Amino acid sequence: MGLDWVRKYFPLLLVEFYLLGTILIFFTGPVSFNVRNAWHFSLLLCFYHLSFIFGYLIACVKSIQGGRLKGEIFSIKMYLALFFLGAASILITYKNLMLSETMIPYDFFENLLRGLSEPGLVYSERMQAMEAGGQSDSRLFNIVSIVFSYSKLLFIFYFIYFWRDLNFKCKVLSIVYSFLFVSSGISAGVNSVVFIFFIFLILSVLTVLSVRGSVVLNRVLLISSLIFLIPVSSFGYIMSKRGGGFDYFAGTSALGDISVAVNFQLDENASIFDFLYYSFVWLDYYVTQGYYGFSLILDVNWDWTYGFGNSAFLQRQFLLLTGGDVSKLTFQSKISHYWDESAQWHSFYGQFANDFGLYGLIVFLFGLGYLFSKTWQAALNESFFAAALVPLFAIMFIFFPANNQVFAYIDMLSYFFVVNIFWFFENRRLRF
Repeated sequence: MGLDWVRKYFPLLLVEFYLLGTILIFFTGPVSFNVRNAWHFSLLLCFYHLSFIFGYLIACVKSIQGGRLKGEIFSIKMYLALFFLGAASILITYKNLMLSETMIPYDFFENLLRGLSEPGLVYSERMQAMEAGGQSDSRLFNIVSIVFSYSKLLFIFYFIYFWRDLNFKCKVLSIVYSFLFVSSGISAGVNSVVFIFFIFLILSVLTVLSVRGSVVLNRVLLISSLIFLIPVSSFGYIMSKRGGGFDYFAGTSALGDISVAVNFQLDENASIFDFLYYSFVWLDYYVTQGYYGFSLILDVNWDWTYGFGNSAFLQRQFLLLTGGDVSKLTFQSKISHYWDESAQWHSFYGQFANDFGLYGLIVFLFGLGYLFSKTWQAALNESFFAAALVPLFAIMFIFFPANNQVFAYIDMLSYFFVVNIFWFFENRRLRF
């Protein structure tokens, strides 16, 4: 009974512990934000959290059964189909990030070595090329590729779930795929690709072990925490090569609301602890700046954005399909003169407020908590596709303070909708 209770409610406790921790860091961390509308900000966040918790609790079921999927066996056809579709999605990502005209990566190893040795220069060159009119993607092709982009991440979950069933060749192929996945981000000097890979990989491993009730879960959790230092270190390394000093933070606020409580310089004699601290301060700014952006919209009038205001990516697709530009209706556009809508983050709350309003978000977060709970319960009751959705939910929650990560990129947007459809048909007799 006690173990069932822990398995049922642990995800909720983990999400709330993390999000409350980010709020604490936002108010007390080394990067200092002058929070506008502080009482209104705090009251709304309190309602949002309570609504999410209540939705999760309402959806909880009494019976839990762990273990492996009933009747779910490894399929080499499914493995290969996901591999080739996922590899095609990786090539598309590589083409977009490198601003290439072809999907064939002729200079793959040359670009990879440059990305490793000169990440700051590579990133600067890419940004200059984009400002000069370089195209990173085809919007029409983006709409078409949504039907298979889900495979880019689902293949990772699939090979992790069936790792013990893979032969040697399939395991090698999975490792090569993982290498190709992160290579696009390294070659372009972009942090997000490396972060998403490691976060999704670690979360997938933890999800599989959790739903199976593995006895090694605690040890793997500890190892995973150490592994996570890899993308954190990569992030810090890239920012240091870009010449990222802490004085940059203050310049991003036109209102002068941001300062740094520490005077720290990273030099050649810096220790590994200095380097990790440097990375932490940058992560503090990156992850929590969205809360500051959210505080700025609290006294701004709301205009409905027809369900497309939560993501700049969706706004571009809406413009392509209808010719209508809803981006000008967003809170982010209205405050862009003192908190840039493109260069800065605005939090999950601020972006979805475009579609639901500040108080409508209370109802939306109740529904999100309910859906997350149903997904977790189904995963514990041996649903493969529900289990596959759990890492994506986790990414969504991790980026809550920063942005709407899941709907901002086509591969995760595709993953969310397609895998939910797979789950719906897998569980078509499930009673909500």
